[in-house]
Amino acid sequence: MKINDLLQISWQNLIRNRRRAALTMLGIVIGVMSVILMLSVGQAAENYILSQVAAFGSDLLIVRSGPGDGSGGTGPPNMMQKQTVDMDDYDRLRRENWIEAISATYYTDLLVEYQNVSITNRIAGITQDELIMYDTEMKEGAFISEADVDSRTRVAVLGVDVAKELFGQENPIGNRIKIKKQSYRVIGILGESGTRFFTNLDQVVYVPITTLLRDLAEDYVLFLNVKVGDLPIEEAKERIRIILRDTHNLDNPEGDLSEDDFFIAGQEDTAERAGLIGDILQILLASIAAISLIVGGVGIMNIMFVTVTERTREIGLRKAVGAKKGDILSQFLIEAIVLCIVGGIIGVILGISISWLGIQALRAYESDNWIFVIPWSGVVLGLLVSTAIGIIFGYIPARRASNYDAIKALQYE
Repeated sequence: MKINDLLQISWQNLIRNRRRAALTMLGIVIGVMSVILMLSVGQAAENYILSQVAAFGSDLLIVRSGPGDGSGGTGPPNMMQKQTVDMDDYDRLRRENWIEAISATYYTDLLVEYQNVSITNRIAGITQDELIMYDTEMKEGAFISEADVDSRTRVAVLGVDVAKELFGQENPIGNRIKIKKQSYRVIGILGESGTRFFTNLDQVVYVPITTLLRDLAEDYVLFLNVKVGDLPIEEAKERIRIILRDTHNLDNPEGDLSEDDFFIAGQEDTAERAGLIGDILQILLASIAAISLIVGGVGIMNIMFVTVTERTREIGLRKAVGAKKGDILSQFLIEAIVLCIVGGIIGVILGISISWLGIQALRAYESDNWIFVIPWSGVVLGLLVSTAIGIIFGYIPARRASNYDAIKALQYE
């Protein structure tokens, strides 16, 4: 038989049993949809991470506690690790004339109160160079000064969203808020800053880090952010290592990074790590989705066995009028393939649609840096795999049908 005839017969059989076909395709639809959805969201997440890393700037280095070779992880500080980076390191580094700007940072979440309004909010202890580090602009008032940091003054600068939530239409400047029951005077409001390092800066309260560390009875900072300007990054890293080994009293003449108790990362280091995490995430998600496809394939094989049994007399009749084994094999195999391809196409459409809706939701509620990406590799892979599943799981039932004896098949009840 011609391929067109086989396709037509297969399609008619599927339409005739459309409810069964729909249920049979469900596993393939879910599997392909999962592949598209997971790869799309995975790529969007990787792009989002890289966009946040790009906010570092190519001349910015971040110093935190942990083994210098990164064996303790290259992400945010792990509070289970021994903390070693403190304000003494900050004071020592800020004396270096090759450093354009340096900021010490400590983050925590605390209760913030103003009159009858109480919110649990992100509090950022920072130093005066924060504005220089990231080219942030003030909307109103003044930023935290060097004198505020040195004297541990209880002053606060609000992100625009926090200012609206606490004060509404009232001007916050000069008013006092309470942070952990301590009174802070509001001296400024930052302009809209968006998201940086996975934190919405418009929802942050900024205070002098020395004041925050005192109120929390903490001795160590989370980060030192160092802007090195035109100095080559690797040279800047080595200079910082030499200084911190001295301030930490480390005996490390060989320069073995694993012996350091601080870790230094630049934009390239973080981007490389983020890309690796993104690749691992996509492989993991795609592997999970592949399981759904295999389960769907097993379901198709079972249904095809039932179909072959139900159509035994039809097979016998076709063989009696001259159909060959190859014709029978091709007919049932093509039915399985068509079933899988249709399911794959529906899965692709649903996967792309749900991915787009998910990314739009993230853009609306979190950040505009989430960008929808159609994973074309996933689309092609999903369709190819669904076709392969039709061939693999449809072959055994089709082969059984083709081996039926015509006379016994006609006598089948």
